[in-house]
Amino acid sequence: MHLKSWFVISLAVVSSSLATAQLPGPAPKPEEIVVAKTVMNNVYDSFVKIIPYVYADKNAADLFKETANQKELIKNLTEISHAFQGAKHVEFFQKPGFRPSLETINTHLDETINSIKSQNFVFAQSRLKAVTALCVSCHSALPESISQNAFGDALNKEKRGKFESDFAYANYLYLVRRFSEADFYFELTIKSALEKADAHMMPEHELSASLRRILSIYTKITFNPDKAEAVLKKYVDHKNMPKALKGTMEDWLKNLGEWKKFDPRKVKSVTSFVDKYLVPLEAKRDLLATGQKDVTLLISAGVLSKYLTDHPRGKMTPEILYWLSIAERRLSTSYFFSLSDLYLKDCITLYPKSAWAKKCYQEYEDNITFGFSGSKGTDIPSEEKKELERLKKVLK
Repeated sequence: MHLKSWFVISLAVVSSSLATAQLPGPAPKPEEIVVAKTVMNNVYDSFVKIIPYVYADKNAADLFKETANQKELIKNLTEISHAFQGAKHVEFFQKPGFRPSLETINTHLDETINSIKSQNFVFAQSRLKAVTALCVSCHSALPESISQNAFGDALNKEKRGKFESDFAYANYLYLVRRFSEADFYFELTIKSALEKADAHMMPEHELSASLRRILSIYTKITFNPDKAEAVLKKYVDHKNMPKALKGTMEDWLKNLGEWKKFDPRKVKSVTSFVDKYLVPLEAKRDLLATGQKDVTLLISAGVLSKYLTDHPRGKMTPEILYWLSIAERRLSTSYFFSLSDLYLKDCITLYPKSAWAKKCYQEYEDNITFGFSGSKGTDIPSEEKKELERLKKVLK
């Protein structure tokens, strides 16, 4: 895959200032676009070199144990960080509604470097995946018309023949927001996987991932529950559909039915939206883990992202960051890479006087603690303990 396209889209993201899927936001100043383009060009070469470590099938310890690999990663991550640090004076990089903020990117890169230096390779690889998630989260908010009109020639250079499989190409199309084409190749992947079932060669991961990508397209990104339902119904009763996945799809279809009459453009009060759809789920974390409410979380993430874009410094911002982290925590396990902790950190550091900052801190502390040896948290890396202490001191 020619990864230059990753940065073509990143530039498009900057140009649209994190516009929503339906309504593009205000355009930045021309001089800001020039600076942003320079930043992304500087990032490109180093970013390409970390991609193999993000998507490698190897065990993280095996992948990173070579000293040469560690040095290469640290060198390239440092160069990326320096490139972004050079853009601190660009106004739209500083907006809370521009996910992630420049500060978050640089902090995250520093933490990734520290994880490698401390030999915590599993955590380091997880953070590398989150770096990629920063791109994907922005791309999922970018209007397709803007990306194609501004960069159509560059995007169209990447053809199916350059990719190893329909699944790989579908994911590329998804990343660059060519959603109708992505849907087509994801469905080719689904059909192929189901046909291989009789020979006990079904790539179940590709089957599941393709269905989830299509669901995200028609819920979080381009709200169209009828289209999502139509696609799912084509395959849910296929004789070779794995039983567990069939059950999950039936849950999605049931959840989709609850959103038939919803119109995201008519949301007048984000407080009422949160109270109606998200607050009841907070007391049912076990239910979230089952995937039964994935559609609700996907749609909610889309609505809240749009609100954050339209109201980057509103009084609701810390609360929105909290709820986005709750949605991302579940969705990251199956749909995207996790940005949950990054939302919580922004909530704490940008709004330390808010009551929601304390709630965000508790959520972050719980996530880290349970992530290392359960509730005792006996194996928390020293750098993570220091980060917890730093965030706690930020609270007012």
